[in-house]
Amino acid sequence: MTVLFWCNMIGTMGTLFTSIYICRKAVSHKTSPLLNVLSIPWCFIWALLYAIDLPWLPSLAVRPVTCIVFVVVIRVTFKIKPDTVVSAYLLSYGSSYFLYFIAGIPIGLAFAPFLGAEHTAEKIVEFSEPIYLLSYILVASVQFLMAYGFFKIRRFKKGFPFLFKKYTVVIALVAAGIVLALVSLFSAPRETYENSFLAFFPFIVGILIIGVGIFIWIRRGIKAFYKKWVRENNEELYRRELEEKEREIRRLTELCETVRAANHGMIHRQAAVERRVAEILERMAEPGIDAGLRGELAEALEDVRGLSREYGEKVGRVNTNKTLPSTNVKTADALFAHFAEKCADSGIDFTLKVNGSVVPMIEKAIARDRLETLIGDHLQDALIAVSAGGGTRNILAVIGEAGDCYEFSVHDSGIPFEADTLARLGAERVTTRAGEGGSGFGFMATFETMRECGASLIIRENKPGGAFSKSVTIRFDGGNRYIIKTHRPGGFPPSDRYTVVPQ
Repeated sequence: MTVLFWCNMIGTMGTLFTSIYICRKAVSHKTSPLLNVLSIPWCFIWALLYAIDLPWLPSLAVRPVTCIVFVVVIRVTFKIKPDTVVSAYLLSYGSSYFLYFIAGIPIGLAFAPFLGAEHTAEKIVEFSEPIYLLSYILVASVQFLMAYGFFKIRRFKKGFPFLFKKYTVVIALVAAGIVLALVSLFSAPRETYENSFLAFFPFIVGILIIGVGIFIWIRRGIKAFYKKWVRENNEELYRRELEEKEREIRRLTELCETVRAANHGMIHRQAAVERRVAEILERMAEPGIDAGLRGELAEALEDVRGLSREYGEKVGRVNTNKTLPSTNVKTADALFAHFAEKCADSGIDFTLKVNGSVVPMIEKAIARDRLETLIGDHLQDALIAVSAGGGTRNILAVIGEAGDCYEFSVHDSGIPFEADTLARLGAERVTTRAGEGGSGFGFMATFETMRECGASLIIRENKPGGAFSKSVTIRFDGGNRYIIKTHRPGGFPPSDRYTVVPQ
């Protein structure tokens, strides 16, 4: 094996190993010591494939193939989203080559008197001197040490959080296309320039990769527009549904009042009739009154009393419980049923609306245990708020699909939030109902879930007089935002933690 072979091996292996290190640190992934050790022979194998110049794999195609394979392996190993893997590794791969050339400049200048003493402009460098090996070893070592030192800087110890943003993959693809084209072009063997296809192959690959980035950018732009349109339409549908719910509540309230008034009047009139019949029966007990007539009257009185008892029993057996729709998740169904019973015991009208199945929501957006925690915390908060308030007593829970994402909402007619409480949510444990069982732990857990799942918290305060005074929505849209939609926007101090939207 020639000195050139080992130079290619050392340079490529150093670049690949450094790229894996940068990728791991960039996404803050804690890799096991075994995987760190196995990455060395893994990089050695791919460096060997590049150095031996396989006839069925052109040297200019090695780097694109390497990137594809490394992205797949890192995706399986790190278990993070495909978009994030592509963004992280392509940027890491490009950064590794950047560090390679930066490290090569001072070392090349230092070794120039020894490496180029016999070289002329017309002569191709043969890499036949062993000193070339030393220079490549030093470049690879400095390359890795620069990457290591970079992530020792306090500001970059936690990696690059922006890699988890969806737009990063577009930037990574464009940057990778440029880097692959330039690196492949500058490191290509001299004989490839005699073949026009091989000479332009790096540019073809680079343009294709950049084209993929532009395609994803356009596709995501259209998708973002569609999501915004769907969200706006969903809000309109929710508004109409809430208005319909308010009309239904008003209708049922009027009907209930009418029935109560009728019952009240009927019960008293029935009691009066019963008493009147009893008085008549007492007078007919005097001598000379037909005994048969007294018996019929006594029988009639017993019928009136029996009718009263039957009416009371039937009214007492009226079942106010509703059949709840299923989420297709047994533990979630049991949780909703539990709160439906608690609401019924407290005289609160509880309604559940399920949009589609919740199973995909658990598979794609949030773990089942965290979703159950959200359900329990916010239904309990709503129950406390409604119990503490007056007027209508309603809770509406909505879960499932909401356009292009998933969400969980709780609407209630309870007492409103205090502006100071909303301003401090997520920053500290706060509650305005400590005496009624509020602890503030629920919203702290919610903000932790938001950070983990990339969800947004949307609190809507409605104007007084409606069926619901407020709503709390956790929307799994990847935004990780805190939005307050309120009719009193002037009551909240400016903050970069939340966004106040007047309504």
